[in-house]
Amino acid sequence: MQTTHTDFERALAAEPRLRAITNIVTALTTLVRPDDTMCGSCVWEDIVKPLAIPLIGWERGYPLKAAHDPGTLGWQLISGSDWARQFEEVEKTRTPASTATEEWLRTCEAWDAFCGELIRRLNDADPANGHGVCKAR
Repeated sequence: MQTTHTDFERALAAEPRLRAITNIVTALTTLVRPDDTMCGSCVWEDIVKPLAIPLIGWERGYPLKAAHDPGTLGWQLISGSDWARQFEEVEKTRTPASTATEEWLRTCEAWDAFCGELIRRLNDADPANGHGVCKAR
């Protein structure tokens, strides 16, 4: 499904914090020079996507998680029923969507409209000199 500029603007109007992310992309794409190594995919994955995740799409509406102490994270096997129970508990903490716009902001359509435009801008500005976001040496 192709998204429209209208959907991008709708997302910006509905969630003002998305404007800051857009400004980051605008600054990076404006400042990149032909000899820089600004990889559009690297910028998306390392900078833009982590900022967008809590504001638009499926993750919207959940409270922020407390930070774990370094070194305490590890693999843990859980059963499907334990996973479902944990999901139900986390779902109880989600702020309910009280408007049609809030419901829309939690959809794949909203994610694609906003993030698709930013990915397009990053890819258009990518000088194709390799990976990274730093100045070429």
